[in-house]
Parts: sequence; C-alpha cells; structure tokens
Amino acid sequence: MELSRNQRAAKRNGSMSEQLKRDYEIGEEIGRGRFGVVHRCVSRATGEPFAVKSVDRSALADDLDRALAELEPKLAQLAGAGGANPGVVQVRAVYEDDAWTHTVMDLCTGPDLLDWVRLRRGAPVPEPDAARVVAQLAEALAGCHRAGVVHRDVKPDNVLLDLDDDPAGEGAPPRVRLADFGSAAWLGGGGGEGARRGSVEGLVGTPHYVAPEVVAGGEYGEKVDVWSAGVVAYVLLSGGALPFGGETPAEVFAAVLRGSLRFPPALFAGVSPAAKDLMRRMMCRDASRRFSAEQGTRGSRAEVAPERWCSRPESMPKPT
Repeated sequence: MELSRNQRAAKRNGSMSEQLKRDYEIGEEIGRGRFGVVHRCVSRATGEPFAVKSVDRSALADDLDRALAELEPKLAQLAGAGGANPGVVQVRAVYEDDAWTHTVMDLCTGPDLLDWVRLRRGAPVPEPDAARVVAQLAEALAGCHRAGVVHRDVKPDNVLLDLDDDPAGEGAPPRVRLADFGSAAWLGGGGGEGARRGSVEGLVGTPHYVAPEVVAGGEYGEKVDVWSAGVVAYVLLSGGALPFGGETPAEVFAAVLRGSLRFPPALFAGVSPAAKDLMRRMMCRDASRRFSAEQGTRGSRAEVAPERWCSRPESMPKPT
C-alpha cells in the first residue's frame, strides 16, 4: 500500500490541511460519520465537484479506532480498484499529516439508501427494483472481496445513490455506490472467487446488520458482508422492517445468533419465493454454506423478471 504523490508531498511539506486547501475549495458540510465529517469540495484545477472526508485521528482515544481510521483510505482505494469496481465510491486523493486524514472522493448526487427507503413511508420497494439494487451492492462487494477487502459495516446508511438520471428518485432504481470503509479490514489474497484469503477478528459493525460469526467472536471472513447485504434486501422488500430485532444491542445480538429468519405475511405476502430463498441463502447462519458475493450477484439479477432472483443448481447447498 504505497503513499500517493499527495501523501508523500504532505509528509515533506508538513501541513496536509494547507495542501488540501490549495488543491480544493472546501464547501458546506454534507455528512458526518463515526470518525469524521464530510464536506463538499471543488477542484481548483478542473472545477469538478467532489466530497472530502476529514478525520482528526488525534481525537480518537481508542487504539482500534485510530488503526481503522488510518487504514480506511488505503482499503477504500484497494476496494475501488482504480475505477474497475464502479460500485464503490472512488477515492481521488488522500492528504495525511500527523493528526488529520482528508480523503477526496466522488460526490454522489442522491441520498443514502436508508433515506431512500424512508421516503417511501413504509411502502416496500418493488421487487424488480430491489433486485437491481441488491445486484449492484453484491457486485460491489464481490469486487471488494476479490481485492482482499472486507467492508464489515454494510447497511443502508453506507450505500449512497446517484440520482443524476432521476432526480426525484421515482423512476428506475438509482446507481448504488458502497461507501465508508471506516470499519473495513484487509484479508489479503485477492485473485478472484475461490481464492484463499485470511480472516479477521473483532466485534465490528452495526448490531442489526452484523453476522452471527462476528457476534460469536473468533475469526471470520468476507461472507459477513453477504449476511449484511441480505439484511439490506430484507429492509428493501419489507418497507423498512429488520429481520433481527431487540430493545438493546444485547437483545439484537442474541436474535442474530439465533438466526431465526421469518417473513411475516403482513410484510412479505407479495414477495416471491425466489426472493425469500435468496435472502435465506444470504443470511445463512453457517458461513460455509452461505452465498458468496459472486453468487449473490448472480442470484439477485432480475433485469428480465423477478422470478429470476435466484437460480438453484442441484449442487447448491440448502441454507441452514
């Protein structure tokens, strides 16, 4: 993971923040996350609009948080694969000094997926549209995993939308862009589906979306992202309901560990058996039998008809 030209220049010049301001005009705040704040910015050289995420690492008291903040731009660059993985928000420049990290990235024109669902006021996303959204998310995750990166916090809040072709968000499903690699980890390997990769540890993620092997402790791999994407699919098709609930994080974790996935008729009466089958395979408690992101991509493509959510080869293991 080599430093970019901007990072090397900043190490020499001492003040990365000043270098950032020379290269970009910083605008209004447009978002705030666990580690930092996001502003709109404009390249002084080209006039192109971007977003910049600024993280004050010196304000992070936890060693794990500091390590994740330092890794975030590097892993985001790996996941984006230099533009070869368009489903990931692309990193354009990184500025880093002793205290701050500023990551310049593509500016998405729409809301995040959570707000997009909330705008529907409890109405489920039509199944063909949900299938296309999940297919894009699965494709983005498959690219991350091929690069050896596990996101570890896949949820609607971290899925940004481009609405350039549909400003009101009322027509065709928007372009999906996976963002916020602040909880991501490096698995090593790469080289495509089935490549041998390492594993990671740590209770990282958001309770309602985290996979059972994360809650259980010990080591886990990239399929934790597939579980989380399955929860996202459930949220889309139910109009905002969550499959594993509870009043406290401890109760949510207990429900996730039980992994009892149900589809209440009041919410899922109009959802096809194929869509439910795909979600069962994405939220399979046994990670070895859970779909990979590549399989989720194939299973969720529904450009022709929603009944093509999931193919079921005879050799495919049944979910447990």
